[in-house]
Amino acid sequence: MDHFQSLLKILERLLGPDGCPWDREQTLQSMRASLLEETYEVIEAIDLNNDALLKEELGDLLFNVLFLCQLAAKEGKFTLEEVIQQVSEKLVRRHPHIFGETHVQTSEEVLMQWEAIKQTEEKSQIRESALDDIPKHLPSLARAQKMGKKFTKHHFIVNSVDLPLPEDQAGEDLWELVQQMARQGIQAEQALNKRLSELEAEFREWERAGQD
Repeated sequence: MDHFQSLLKILERLLGPDGCPWDREQTLQSMRASLLEETYEVIEAIDLNNDALLKEELGDLLFNVLFLCQLAAKEGKFTLEEVIQQVSEKLVRRHPHIFGETHVQTSEEVLMQWEAIKQTEEKSQIRESALDDIPKHLPSLARAQKMGKKFTKHHFIVNSVDLPLPEDQAGEDLWELVQQMARQGIQAEQALNKRLSELEAEFREWERAGQD
């Protein structure tokens, strides 16, 4: 943990009165792009099965997380200690089969228990929709898959045809569709996000109607 403390001291120095001008100008908002980029670089290192690169990229990602915590503390929002405390409490709370008396046998049972505990936690928070926990800035394909799971779970029907589709063929079909859209001047990400926004509005209206 000596290296961890050293890293924190480096951060304090960078953000201190005599620290780096660039670092001292950053805000939570300005660091969004850096955090996203480092996350994708970690994923790429995993896909490449490159341990040396992964170690480096995880270090960069860790730095970004700690940097954000320091910025939040600087703005009087919360501290690194509070972040660590909150995630520690969450992990213990969501693993009663490890830290409590609950017994589960399979990974599927663990996931079901996790979701059940998560739902009890969410009831104490103000949520207008089951979609509220899906990040708006997810890549559109990832967001579409998460929304689809929510729709299925809540029995919200979107008219579509379910056809067997091998992964390789699915990738080829997506590639061809994106190229067709590009030739027509259509931005694929924007087009899918537009459709997702329409579906989200329909789902939220459906939810409200069910609560009347």
